[in-house]
Amino acid sequence: MLRPQVRPLPGAITSYLMKNSDTRKSAQLGMPLGTAANRLRKMLLFNLLQKYGEDTCFKCGAKIMTATELSIEHKEPWQGRDTALFWDLSNIAFSHLKCNRPSRTGGQALRKIGDEGTSWCVWHQEFHHVSEFQSDKSRWNGLRNECRAGYLERRRAIRSKEKEQA
Repeated sequence: MLRPQVRPLPGAITSYLMKNSDTRKSAQLGMPLGTAANRLRKMLLFNLLQKYGEDTCFKCGAKIMTATELSIEHKEPWQGRDTALFWDLSNIAFSHLKCNRPSRTGGQALRKIGDEGTSWCVWHQEFHHVSEFQSDKSRWNGLRNECRAGYLERRRAIRSKEKEQA
């Protein structure tokens, strides 16, 4: 049987078609293709962890209930130490995202957590009631890192410094 000869497309056309393809895929998925692929990998990993009974948090010992809670963790910090620790599979564990805290401070907690209904103000260096903070969904507790009064004081200090320099 005779097969038709297929010629490769020029690089520019191939690049255009791939870009268009990724754009269509992203539009259909409702998110960038890379984000979707990473979420799928995380879901697959979580499914395998559940299947083999490895879905327990390395830090707190509780069961990890959803893929969105799952985090890959290094048991021993590798930064500032040995790069081999990063690649060492025996140094890998799984934890809740909230339990996987950076070890850059030598194990000291980076977050200041006070009584219920309070949050730490970095400007005043003390706890205030949560009603004194604006929301910030990107932060771990959903609040800005300084209270409203602290924000205003910091802005005033910046403005007065700018006036002095002018």
